[in-house]
Amino acid sequence: MIDLHAHLLPEMDDGPEYLDAALAMARRAVEDGTRTVVCTPHRSARHRIEPARVHEAVAALQRALDEAGVRLRVLPGLEIAISELPGMDDEELRLATLGGGGRWLLVEMPFRGWPIELPDVLRDLEMRGFGTVIAHPERAASVQTAPDRLRDLVGRGALLQLTAGSLAGELGPAPLRAGLALARAGLAHLIASDMHGVSWRPPGLSDGVAATAAALGVRAADLSWAVREGPALIVAGERAEPPRPKIVSRTPRPDAPPAAPAPRRAPRRSPRAPR
Repeated sequence: MIDLHAHLLPEMDDGPEYLDAALAMARRAVEDGTRTVVCTPHRSARHRIEPARVHEAVAALQRALDEAGVRLRVLPGLEIAISELPGMDDEELRLATLGGGGRWLLVEMPFRGWPIELPDVLRDLEMRGFGTVIAHPERAASVQTAPDRLRDLVGRGALLQLTAGSLAGELGPAPLRAGLALARAGLAHLIASDMHGVSWRPPGLSDGVAATAAALGVRAADLSWAVREGPALIVAGERAEPPRPKIVSRTPRPDAPPAAPAPRRAPRRSPRAPR
């Protein structure tokens, strides 16, 4: 699997503090089946991280992983706050793309309030040659109250990335409900870990994939695009068009009352029909 959203670089933002912790996180990711991780530290008012610094840190981490015998490939990226985008020129944005592929940017959905400027931001990025992956929308309060409001952004070409921990129920009931609502509506495209530490927001995609598959009534293999084919296209800078969702059945929420059977109705007869 390919993890598109991870805070794995040591001494960079709110991810691991030391290299040893980063190596432990990388080992857990490999054990879970991840082979490539895109390192996406924050670019925000709090963490003013330059893309060139990320590229240098990724190269250093790759050397450390190779020396430690951890079979994980790491690539550069950034998780960019919406407020930071207007001040970044095209070269900075290109360096900040996921995997360095030159096309797809990871844009953070704010946790509070609806970003009314986001449609204009997406249009501006598209005109400049960039696609947008929106990070963890299911954790935003505005989306939790109305998941369907993201439909317009998806129609504009944005891809939505859900957090595996949200889908596995590890981040609370509200992100779980919103994440599954987006998945059932066909508005969720990618699953990533958003890992921050060994135990707090840990690595791993498989639990989130399995939980989503169970909720949708499909096999985990049917969600492969979210963690394999789709991320591979994104890090390569290619067009990434998700397949139509394959939903066989919809599992009701555990707290939902059972649906009452529909009453059987006698067939209606036309008044002109012979008796």
